[in-house]
Amino acid sequence: MGILVIPPNWHPACSQVVKMHATFFQKVILCAIAGFLAASVLEWAKVFVEGADDALNKGYKHRNVIELSH
Repeated sequence: MGILVIPPNWHPACSQVVKMHATFFQKVILCAIAGFLAASVLEWAKVFVEGADDALNKGYKHRNVIELSH
């Protein structure tokens, strides 16, 4: 066996697999972090699109071909 691989019968306490579950508070923290990251990505995309729009159309002034107001 490799150096990092420990056989399951090495120690009785090591052979028992215990599933760990997150507590409610840990789940709240994980959801808050995920929400913050999602909001950050959306805000970045909004700023990126506005900046790209300004870069492409900053010097453009719309002029009507036909003047409708008399």
